[in-house]
Amino acid sequence: MKGANMKPKQHTLWLLAALFAPLAHDSGTGWLSALLASAAVLPLSLLPKRWTGQPKPLAVVQMLWLGSVAGVLISGSAAYWPSDNDLVVPLTILALAALTNSLAAPRLGAVLALCIALLSIPAAIFGAAKIEPAWLRPEVGEWPWALSLVLLLPNLPVGGGDRRSPLYAGIAAVFLSALTQGTISANVAASVPDPFFQTARTLGYLEPILAAAMTLGWYAMTIYLLESARILAAESNMMPKWATVLTLGTATGIILLRVQLSATYLALLSTFLWVLSPFFQKMKKVKNSA
Repeated sequence: MKGANMKPKQHTLWLLAALFAPLAHDSGTGWLSALLASAAVLPLSLLPKRWTGQPKPLAVVQMLWLGSVAGVLISGSAAYWPSDNDLVVPLTILALAALTNSLAAPRLGAVLALCIALLSIPAAIFGAAKIEPAWLRPEVGEWPWALSLVLLLPNLPVGGGDRRSPLYAGIAAVFLSALTQGTISANVAASVPDPFFQTARTLGYLEPILAAAMTLGWYAMTIYLLESARILAAESNMMPKWATVLTLGTATGIILLRVQLSATYLALLSTFLWVLSPFFQKMKKVKNSA
């Protein structure tokens, strides 16, 4: 399902770029909770999937759901830049994603991953140097539904069935959560909406640098979701423009109306739409060909 010109390394870098911002945004769950969520999602991610042959109504629902996920996740991007209007940043990211050429998306995603790494590595190094071992005690609270939702992103059609991607996502989630918890403590990390970014505020002048990295990550995630919608449209014999209209339109509406959707329901329904439904399609094909 990958693009014809998409190299495996390009895809991996694009995925890591797309996951960076939402994983960092939800890193306040603690490293043990992140580990448990990763271990729970990984088996689901390894199920074989098939996106072709789906009924068109189901494909439309999936596109609307991709737009809902994009709108909910990207709404958090406004927290990283001081502004009286919290709509400017997410709407700008959506507009840039809409203008991104789908053929260039994999290469652009790989470049974004390298830029994010260059910008965030200093924060990670300085943060690791200030880790307090006592703050790394294993703590488990409520199930991290928001983190579970993000860990499901490698299951999208643009993922192409790369079985390493979910593992990379889990490693990144545990690393960011451990770095956050060890730097600002579990109590502080659980009480703020953007804990990884808060670590930069304890490290001097790294705040604007990390804000730039987070913004690039949100942009990479948005084009990742949008490209999945375009693949769904192509596999369902629908016009590609419908993918853009449905996905971006839904995301824009959620941002403008400030709709609050439960991360629990998003994660559960995403499991059905991105994992179980395409898995049943795959099993149906295997049964018919037997």
